[in-house]
Amino acid sequence: MVLNRWAQRFEGLFDDGNPQVVRRLQQGRNLLASGRVTGVQVNRGAVSASVQGFSATPLAVEITLPVLTDDEWTLVVGALASQVRHRARLLAGQVPDGSDSQLEGHGLSLIPRRSELDVTCRCGDAVVPCMHAAGVWLAVARAIDEDPFTLLKMRGRGRERLLADSATVRGGGTAAVPAGQPLGSLPVAAWLSAARDVDDLVPAAPAAPRTSAGPLRLLGDPPGWTGGVSAGDLFAPLVTRGATWAAALLDDPAAEPPPTAND
Repeated sequence: MVLNRWAQRFEGLFDDGNPQVVRRLQQGRNLLASGRVTGVQVNRGAVSASVQGFSATPLAVEITLPVLTDDEWTLVVGALASQVRHRARLLAGQVPDGSDSQLEGHGLSLIPRRSELDVTCRCGDAVVPCMHAAGVWLAVARAIDEDPFTLLKMRGRGRERLLADSATVRGGGTAAVPAGQPLGSLPVAAWLSAARDVDDLVPAAPAAPRTSAGPLRLLGDPPGWTGGVSAGDLFAPLVTRGATWAAALLDDPAAEPPPTAND
């Protein structure tokens, strides 16, 4: 089985030629091939699964890794948005050609360093990874091969947000990066009194969003979400209805909520 480039690099992260590690990796492959690695969960900064080893009770395994900073994500989004084919290949389940070298030019890699990984397994094996952690690691490599967005999610950003940010950059905007200001530079008086009479403030009706429930879709599915429908698709009608009602309340405080599809 030939894995894509990201999956190959991810799978080989522990393989340093140490005979003990090589043996654990082979044992992990056997566990994975025999279906004893189950419940694999890929979340922001962590992967976990249950592994049935030699004992009667399955072992819970977790491997944590650092997420990228906002500045690092700005570089990643810029690389993905630099060429239309990068985005197209990701959507097709393929690794974008040339994106790695772009990031490495900035000293950044999507593949974490081995020293950044923290492996938790109660099997008691002193070798890292133990065969159970190796099985989970190899299972995640397979998931990255099937969907490269898996690696990006582990590093801190979900599919929907990445696609939205890359589209923003390609459209001439800037990816959403939280701006900051030192607290010491803020005037204390501004926290104690309003700059103007609040009765003079007239809220303007917000423009209709280009994407229904856009912020919800940018957040992506919450950890552990299962089912055939994304959280965005499931809750978008409710969010849209609430937003419509909120806009109506600006003009009429007694406005009734809009009818639902079942009304």
